[in-house]
Amino acid sequence: MVERVHMIGIGGTGMSSIATVLLQMGYKVSGSDVKESAVVNSLQKAGADVHIGHAASHVAGADVVVFSSAIPQDNPEMQEARRLGIPLLHRSEMLAQILNNHEGIAVAGAHGKTTITGMIAQVFSALGLEPTVLAGGEMQNHCVHACWGRGRHVVAEADESDGSFLRYYPKIAVITSVEADHLENFGGRLSELIDTYARFLTNIKTGGTLVISSQAYRVLQHSIDEANGRFSVIVYGLQESCGQVHPLDYRAANINLSGPTSSFTVYYNDKPLGRAQLMVPGVYNVENALAAIAVSRQVGLEFERIVEALGGFHGAHRRFERVGESCGIVVYDDYAHHPTELKKTLEAARHFGRRVVAIFQPQRYSRTKILMEEFARSFADADLVVITDIYAPPPEKSLPGVSAEHLADLVAEQIGHERVLYVGDKDRIPDVLLPHLGGSDLVLTMGAGDVWQVGPALLERLKEKQAKKLQLS
Repeated sequence: MVERVHMIGIGGTGMSSIATVLLQMGYKVSGSDVKESAVVNSLQKAGADVHIGHAASHVAGADVVVFSSAIPQDNPEMQEARRLGIPLLHRSEMLAQILNNHEGIAVAGAHGKTTITGMIAQVFSALGLEPTVLAGGEMQNHCVHACWGRGRHVVAEADESDGSFLRYYPKIAVITSVEADHLENFGGRLSELIDTYARFLTNIKTGGTLVISSQAYRVLQHSIDEANGRFSVIVYGLQESCGQVHPLDYRAANINLSGPTSSFTVYYNDKPLGRAQLMVPGVYNVENALAAIAVSRQVGLEFERIVEALGGFHGAHRRFERVGESCGIVVYDDYAHHPTELKKTLEAARHFGRRVVAIFQPQRYSRTKILMEEFARSFADADLVVITDIYAPPPEKSLPGVSAEHLADLVAEQIGHERVLYVGDKDRIPDVLLPHLGGSDLVLTMGAGDVWQVGPALLERLKEKQAKKLQLS
């Protein structure tokens, strides 16, 4: 009988969600992480016994040890668990034990997973379904990102990056998009990634439902046809995405974008259901909302109540999140780290009616090498671009010819040298950038690493600058 679960790397986004749910289920949870963080502190307050640093002694007394893909096999806690014969479970195996025993809703795809998971959780929670939720990131405001619910639904983010989503057997699967990403885990071949998605489709329970974007449908059409009706298929997308491959079951029209908000008309089988309004920006979030609406209606919820609940969703943490404002300059932060995400985020920024300053930190040398040319073509909607050095978490190593400085040169070739700055040390960005900023700029930090730290530092410099002006006046 399992009573105590030990989690190596407990502060990670996916791991912390599972830890939260396990604590609420009544399990004793311990864990370790390399450093303190707000997430670690929150878990400690919730009752988890968290150690800073990894040591073999931490696993003593554990019935199960859980680890993520980021943990190397020679980790001392992994080695000690093997020596003691304690079962080792990958993070996805633990999540699968929760999801597969309920009416699972698994959200997969290259982009939008966390946001769509959060949107579904917001609707289900607001309308009394009491779902269990395991999102891959925290939500802004009071939206649920991890909780154990008494209802029959488990809403979870399904990570395709390492193929671990193949362990999930959902009643409803969502696929947001299929693009060349994380190819370092698929032999560098897009075809292998697509084959993995095709295998995921076979995991959908018989009689279940696939909710899929029009883009992903085009990529996976052959595999969907091979399922021969074993599950129903709902295709969603924007009006301009409508092609000849499959008619859109859910689409958005009459889209109005205004700064951090958006509104649109939802059509189901070309019949208008009504108007929806979101407190998150961009066309891409309109498409995310269509997926959440499709899932919510599939479980029997009424459209009017769904869109009312969606109006209370304020976005996921680090997804176009407002950091602050000073001297008329507003700062936002976003997790965008793929060319498609960069383009969509910057497109959304244009609708704020401000000059857009983009600060981008590439993640991993391997990813940057594969996507270098696409990254270079992603900044057309930015008025000024700052490129900083590549964020490379261990065990990532540098690669010959792959650098942020080279990427900055390629971006400059696309949009003009006068619109691009290379600042290798991200801590220098606030001071270097200050002379280039105007009174109504929108500054947007982007990347999956620690570039978010630039935003607060920049706001502090702006406040200091304002204070000096007041002293001299």
